[in-house]
Amino acid sequence: MTDQATSERGAGTPPAALDTQLALADRMMVVDPRKAVQVAQDVVAQAQRLGDEIRVGQGYLKLGGALFFQSQLGEAREAFDQALVIARAQGNQILEARALNGLGNVVSYQGDSARALEYFLHSSRVAQEAGDELGRVRVLNNIAAVWSELGEHSSALDAHQEVVTVAEQLGDESLRDSARLNVMVDHSNLGHPERALELAAELVPVLQGADVLQHLVVAQAYRAHNLWKTNQFEAAQRTVLETLPVAEDIGEQAHRCFMLSTLALTYQVHGLGAQALPIAELCLNVARTHSLPSQERDALKLLADIRETLGDWRGALSDLRAYHRLERLIHAEDVDRKTRFLTAQFELEALRREAEQERRRTRQLLEDHTALREDHALLSHLASHDPLTGLANRAFFRGRVEEALKLAGDHPVGLLFLDLDGFKKVNDTLGHDAGDDLLRQMGPRLRPQLRREDLLARPGGDEFTVLLSSLGAPGDAYQVASKLLGAVSRPFTVLGQDVSVGASIGVAVAPQDGLSFTELNQRADEAMYRVKRRGRGGVQCASGN
Repeated sequence: MTDQATSERGAGTPPAALDTQLALADRMMVVDPRKAVQVAQDVVAQAQRLGDEIRVGQGYLKLGGALFFQSQLGEAREAFDQALVIARAQGNQILEARALNGLGNVVSYQGDSARALEYFLHSSRVAQEAGDELGRVRVLNNIAAVWSELGEHSSALDAHQEVVTVAEQLGDESLRDSARLNVMVDHSNLGHPERALELAAELVPVLQGADVLQHLVVAQAYRAHNLWKTNQFEAAQRTVLETLPVAEDIGEQAHRCFMLSTLALTYQVHGLGAQALPIAELCLNVARTHSLPSQERDALKLLADIRETLGDWRGALSDLRAYHRLERLIHAEDVDRKTRFLTAQFELEALRREAEQERRRTRQLLEDHTALREDHALLSHLASHDPLTGLANRAFFRGRVEEALKLAGDHPVGLLFLDLDGFKKVNDTLGHDAGDDLLRQMGPRLRPQLRREDLLARPGGDEFTVLLSSLGAPGDAYQVASKLLGAVSRPFTVLGQDVSVGASIGVAVAPQDGLSFTELNQRADEAMYRVKRRGRGGVQCASGN
């Protein structure tokens, strides 16, 4: 049945009411996708009772969009397929173009960039034949998103900026704001956090005023991430906590996961691993539940880092292995996607066959390269870390101190030299295995007293050193040393026996105590020995008496 036939039923007839409902579903798609699903399902049911096939197809189109925004990709694809079948049966090119566009979005999100491009190119041709300039520009907006997925962020940015210009000319505020949001994301992906934050500051109030919740969640998720990138941790945390309930209410799972990751990072950067852990675990669960492999990979890496800071070496190793497995899989799929994307772009069967052969060769090379890279990373770690405790060794520590001094600017840099008191007695009475066990426990005991950016090292024996970069004031180094002293003074359980040791700690701070690693290390060492001579178990600053 054609649009003309349905419109001839008269003013105030059900088709007019259905058009109102379709407009509502279209708006609610980015305001409250769950409500949009209900409205679209009602439109489909009512239009089917009326035998109004075009509006049935339009209802399925809105239903597919609302499901897509909730990451219900399988159901969204079915709805777009239904809209496409109806559009072709009714000869409605505008509906056909938009159904193809929706299918392209779904398969792009599922990682099949080549198939997505085929849908988008087909949609663009149909829209052009129908004289639907707005539809063509929508397709360009989505093709740019595919480029972004494949890492072609500069090309994506150029295309999204073109969409902004055309959408403004056509007077489509919804498309304009969507493209402006994509421009912000492109700048974030290109490593321009300050520019992304400037764009977010302009866009977020607009989205809030329009009550466009889905776009608002995306904008706020990237805003929080870029606040974290620029060390504005409290602001990032506030943004996430304000936006997470909105994401949960509208079922926006992908960016909910993104925000959970950012929130965990804000706790982790302050050394609050215990608070970060359950958030990162929730992020991983959301990613797995909704099949978000890239976010699952990032959550596993974050969990490994958090567990390491908490001294859960076994858990950290398990998460790190899972991360590497998924990373290999994603890399292999990325090679596959990029190869097939190129094939679809040129639409040449001969190139398709050659690209398939290249894809297989590249996949094998990638697997070999990944294995070599992991071996290299392991060897690099062994060369820079103490094999007994897993802490940084003297050479690595020295390099980090020299780097921190170069980047310090006006901020003090602290170096702590800690020597255990009573360690020899543990070794002599309980044996070297007990001594080794005690040394291994020092990392988990000391690291929670430090910030994420601080570095704990074991240069040898029962000595430990700490780098405190970018201190607020020179006196902060003494305060950290006092916390470490308190931590060491608590009893240890070594091979089933309770033992107590102490520590003598020397503190040196740049620039007042020196401007090189050699100077700071020597001054901290001398300060530590002054503690030893006075009876052990204390903290001494190099510039003190």
